[in-house]
Amino acid sequence: MAINKVKNDDEVFQESVRFHQSGKLNDAQKGFEHLIKKYPNSPDLLNSLGTLNLQLGKDKNGCEYLEKSLKINSNQPMISFNLGNSYMHQKNYSKAINFLEITITKAPNYLDAYKKKGELLTNLNNHKAALDCFKKAIKLAPEDKVILNGIGVNLLELEDANNALIYFKKCISIDKTIAIFYNNAGLAEYKINAFKESIESFNKAIKLSPTIGYFFSNRGLSYQALKKFDFAIKDFDKCISITPDYPDAYLNKSLINLFMGNYADGWKLYEYRWQSFAKKWGRTYDKKLWLGNESLKNKTIFIYPEQGHGDFIQCYRYIALLKKMRPKKIIIEVTKPFYKLISAQDEELEVLNSNNQIPKFDFYCPIMSLPHAFKTEISNIPNKCPYLFLNDIKKDKQEDKSKNSKLNIGICWAGNPLHKNDHNRSMSITDMSELFSLPFQFHSLQKEVSQENLAILKKFNVIDHHHSLEDFFYTAKLINKFDIIISVDTVISHLAGALGKKTFLLLPDKSSFLWMGEREDSAWYPTIKIFRQKTLGDWQKPIKKIIKELESC
Repeated sequence: MAINKVKNDDEVFQESVRFHQSGKLNDAQKGFEHLIKKYPNSPDLLNSLGTLNLQLGKDKNGCEYLEKSLKINSNQPMISFNLGNSYMHQKNYSKAINFLEITITKAPNYLDAYKKKGELLTNLNNHKAALDCFKKAIKLAPEDKVILNGIGVNLLELEDANNALIYFKKCISIDKTIAIFYNNAGLAEYKINAFKESIESFNKAIKLSPTIGYFFSNRGLSYQALKKFDFAIKDFDKCISITPDYPDAYLNKSLINLFMGNYADGWKLYEYRWQSFAKKWGRTYDKKLWLGNESLKNKTIFIYPEQGHGDFIQCYRYIALLKKMRPKKIIIEVTKPFYKLISAQDEELEVLNSNNQIPKFDFYCPIMSLPHAFKTEISNIPNKCPYLFLNDIKKDKQEDKSKNSKLNIGICWAGNPLHKNDHNRSMSITDMSELFSLPFQFHSLQKEVSQENLAILKKFNVIDHHHSLEDFFYTAKLINKFDIIISVDTVISHLAGALGKKTFLLLPDKSSFLWMGEREDSAWYPTIKIFRQKTLGDWQKPIKKIIKELESC
């Protein structure tokens, strides 16, 4: 007669561990749950049950067991690491970071905790903290390619492409079989305007992984920068064929079409911006998005801002076309710097700032979708300027006193430093210094001016107005006093063009689609004359052309 031996608790535990290790998770769970009733404060049992529940997809239960274990014995870095990892998967990022930091505190050499924390901070766009984390990790593992790549990625996001490239090249030297390292090197080379080199890097990435669509899209950007548009569009189309849901390829294709004047396709594809860089400006309402297909007669339409200040000014011209559609009302939301200026334009408009409650409306439209809604072609751009007016602004009493026989010229040498192409489109004040030898009175329209640049302005007798640029109302008022505006591609050039002011626009070789290619005039602003770089980074030739132009005034 067989005798059933009763297992003691240690045997049950060991058997459950074996079940766990062999993948018999349900059997293991029965054993651990039997024991936890008898030993509710056992760290080992709590750890086992916690880990098991995580494997079974029961994240909440798993984390409860592990946190209880950690509370009983705080010196368990593997448990805090597992908790951090689990909370990351649950998208509870604050808890994830907290437990990863606990892990690092308890075990300063816990490499995976640094890597996981760095990865999470990178994905949260906290690039400075991520970089700091990865730099601590690299001291523990100087040849770890994941960490080296993490440093490079965050340096690239922090606009330090030159140093990022060093790290990506080190990754490649360690392992030449990883496609993403070549892709990342290509992105860094693109950022420093080494476009031919970036194409070579993307070629290697594509050779290693020919089914990764965004590698083609990235290479297309480099072809686009070199004005090899046929190659660029071919790459964007290839990306779309591999990855139809990759929005940047459609957007990049739209920018080429717009740059080349193919507005019909360009504006349509530009709507992909909402799935790409413009996500942060996107809005949804319970009313219908208006893209030109419905009548606005006796309807109320709401227009809201997006992107940069210059984009808003460029598309404000469409308000006049909206009025011709005989709507009941046009409501337009503006950012704070525009409120006074736009409020002074048209008493029929209802102008809101971002803090106002939005009244009821029938349709809505983001302002940069208006060119698409009105089926804008080069031939029908509403380019009658001025379309911003200062008629109701009384003349300054001091204005006549300040006038003299010299030409008064406003200058702006730099735009928003956060703009993705600012490293190309902005110049330094010293790049303009040759202008100041001319017998004219120059005025700085730069909003932010460093102490160093203030000293340079003073040296060349350039009048600084940055304290007067409270908002675009006062900026427009100031621009209207001057005879000519000389500006890089920034809000000042748009504002001057919208006011109908004679403007000399300085453009880099790699410029916005708005200004198209080659032409010296603007299809959008008749009073703007364009002076382009022939070589990216060389501002001296266009400056000399402006000097020649001014000498004939």
